[in-house]
Amino acid sequence: MEIRRLPQNLINQIAAGEVVERPSSVLKELIENSLDAKATQIDIIIENGGKNVISLSDNGIGIQKDYIPLAIERHATSKLPDNTLNKIEYLGFRGEALPAIAAVSELNLQSKYINSNQAWSLDIIAGNFNEVYPSSLETGTRVSIKKLFFATPARLKFLKSSQVEKSYCNQVILKMALVNPLVGFSFKADGRVLLNIKPENQADALYLNRIRNLMGTSFADEAIKIENSKKITDTKFIKIHGLIGLPTLNKSNYNQQHLFINGRSIQDRNLSGAIRSAYRDTLPKGRFPIFCLFIDVPTDFIDVNVHPGKMEVRFQDSALVRSLLVGSISQELNSNFFQTTSVISKEAIEKFTLNERMNLNKDYRSNDNQKQKQSFFSNIEVKPLKKALKQSVFENNSVQNIDNESFPLGAALGQFNKNYIISQNSNGIVIIDQHAAHERLTLEKMKFARQNKSIERQILLLPEVINLDPVPLEIIKENIELLADIGFFIEPFGEGAVVVREIPSLLGDADIKQIIIDLGDDLSEIGLPSSYLAKIDLILGNIACHRSVRSGRNLNETEMNQLLREMEKTPNSGQCNHGRPTSISLSLKDIEKLFNRT
Repeated sequence: MEIRRLPQNLINQIAAGEVVERPSSVLKELIENSLDAKATQIDIIIENGGKNVISLSDNGIGIQKDYIPLAIERHATSKLPDNTLNKIEYLGFRGEALPAIAAVSELNLQSKYINSNQAWSLDIIAGNFNEVYPSSLETGTRVSIKKLFFATPARLKFLKSSQVEKSYCNQVILKMALVNPLVGFSFKADGRVLLNIKPENQADALYLNRIRNLMGTSFADEAIKIENSKKITDTKFIKIHGLIGLPTLNKSNYNQQHLFINGRSIQDRNLSGAIRSAYRDTLPKGRFPIFCLFIDVPTDFIDVNVHPGKMEVRFQDSALVRSLLVGSISQELNSNFFQTTSVISKEAIEKFTLNERMNLNKDYRSNDNQKQKQSFFSNIEVKPLKKALKQSVFENNSVQNIDNESFPLGAALGQFNKNYIISQNSNGIVIIDQHAAHERLTLEKMKFARQNKSIERQILLLPEVINLDPVPLEIIKENIELLADIGFFIEPFGEGAVVVREIPSLLGDADIKQIIIDLGDDLSEIGLPSSYLAKIDLILGNIACHRSVRSGRNLNETEMNQLLREMEKTPNSGQCNHGRPTSISLSLKDIEKLFNRT
């Protein structure tokens, strides 16, 4: 078979398959060009999800007339002045984006160079163009794209609906706006303005203000600030900064995970996995943390030329970056261990007020429903711990009460429904799930003992023989050595059984038989992860759950306050072992809203 060179237009169409995947990837490349041109304002218009029209205008330095035809040739670029890939300091550098886009669409390029009095324009249809002609553009560059993928119908056929493609475009613009706070962005889709954000002007809080404007006030105000660095050489550092969400502020997908390296939006499974591991067992299964993190590394420490869309990078020492990332996040999470997001409190208040409105509506319909309105209070059981005291007694105890309430989780007032502790602090009241909280405390004690190789074992006076079903039995047998690492001494015992001879002392007088049965059943249902440490954490979490204070147990005042004090000094106590919140705070302002006092 004859070997021949492909026509140039076909080469460009093939390249477009790598660089231009969908309208959002077109937008990404165009925005990067604008940012490289030092634009401070970028205006974007799309129609039909970008399939019909994509238009981007900027106020950058523009392109000189003689270079405009060269800009749509493959591998023609102004961004590699030294003709080397060792130190790439621009977002774009491959010289593929514009020719790839022009090969599969109708493209119009208009530009006015900063030192020129005249703007110029060029039309390209499926890679073919004529002469440059004058334009009325006043500043910067404008790229207009129509009929995207009309020259490659196969790619057009596989695009999703206009609504989905529009959301992809919105995500790209959001990420670009987050990492470029000095640049203003406007985005209009099908005649509707979706984003209009001005450049930030507060030098000390550029990124924080941009994050607040784009990701919401609740995230920006409650997120944990990350700022750390590590020296590579005497003069070079890796720096990390940004915001991470509290574990209780999580999502069902990773759409609100934003990671930037040297100003690039990156999708890196290794780094995302490292961030996820830093949250460890504080997240519910299948949930994802929210974060906006910026990593700055020396340009010669990173290779960005590993993916046509520049969405992946390679580090000279990836382990160093991962360790800094995980260490920084873990340290801050441990410093904010008992906090939970106010979003949970707001949801509780909304549900409460909704129920009240529904009850009020029922009252208008029938006077008989007055009893229904009181049903919420008639079925609860609250045991008060503070009784009405004489003035003299109150004065004698006032110092103690103030001290208790000065703690973050406050002083216990009572127990609700034999499961929830209600406490009072200086800001309002806190509701604590006693089982979820004690579950976390037990787990952290076991983890600490294991990490410090100080697990104390207790020999059972009478070894416990436990019969198990076939699948749980095999799982327990396969992990006998792993269980020994956390304080259990277990041996096979005949057909269908194991014998437990030693247990961790932390378990005390717990029902060992039930713990092992539950452990085998749970592990046979959910399976074990591949990582050894992850296996340990999963098993410890399971045991801690069955060892903790059970729902429905009455606690006295001393026990409740002791639980609160332990929560305030225990890592990750804001979430149980399954990632659920252990407490909800209601400020005085929130409570007054319920009674229309504000």
